[in-house]
Amino acid sequence: MFEEILKWVGSVLASTAVFGIVVYLMRSTLTKLIGKSIEHRFDKKIESFKAEIRGNEKEFEQIRAFMGSIRKERDSTLQAKRFEAAETLMRQRQFLGQFTMLVEYVKMLNMEEILKNRNDPQIAKFIKALTDPVDIDEKLKIYGTFDRTMTDLYLSERIKKLFETYQYIMLNAVMIMKILSLPNLDINPDLFKKDSIKNMVIELAPLSKEGFDQFGDSYAFHWTNYFYTEILTELRNELLGITSMSKDTEAATQLALDSRRAQISLHAIFEKSGLSEDLIKSDAR
Repeated sequence: MFEEILKWVGSVLASTAVFGIVVYLMRSTLTKLIGKSIEHRFDKKIESFKAEIRGNEKEFEQIRAFMGSIRKERDSTLQAKRFEAAETLMRQRQFLGQFTMLVEYVKMLNMEEILKNRNDPQIAKFIKALTDPVDIDEKLKIYGTFDRTMTDLYLSERIKKLFETYQYIMLNAVMIMKILSLPNLDINPDLFKKDSIKNMVIELAPLSKEGFDQFGDSYAFHWTNYFYTEILTELRNELLGITSMSKDTEAATQLALDSRRAQISLHAIFEKSGLSEDLIKSDAR
């Protein structure tokens, strides 16, 4: 009986050992199989992720190319608009240059003496002879048709200020000569005192302040050539060189000729009038 029990126990132990070995071997095999399965799935996930990244990179590249194209097109359009605005401003500047003779008259005439003796028919005739050839009314009518939308939208603040100052000086000269040419019109002498025009010039050309302190507000009319030239210089700087403005040399030459012609014209008309030399500033005689 005892021997049978020992045999049974021995067989059980043997079976358990075998079972343990089998379980161990199976666990090792299962572990390898599960590991390979996980590795395979992981590799598939990695490949899928890489493919997704490559797809996204292509999509991002397309987006970058599209945005670059849009930006280039926008910059090209904006630059074209700037050129158009610059050309519009140049036409306005050159048109205002036709009033250069009137600016020269204002610079040379002694306004205090003219206002003091304004009721003299000879003075009225003298002023009329100076202003009639310029045809102020017709030119102002034409100038009013210029469209300033492009210049306001696409040019820098400095360029706009330079032009506004130049325009203000020129139109002030036009207004002064126009008023003097109107008979029987009471004129306030303070009309020729222009703090606003002085401040505009000093803001853009600080070195002019000393001249204003010495010569008064009328000194602004001596800065027309500076602003005429500075507008072009600033435009070229902003637009990186504009070759389409090659005709400006001709316009500048015409401006100088108009200035000289004004001096000759004033003296010629003045000599015929028989008026006192006090009507012309001493440095312009």
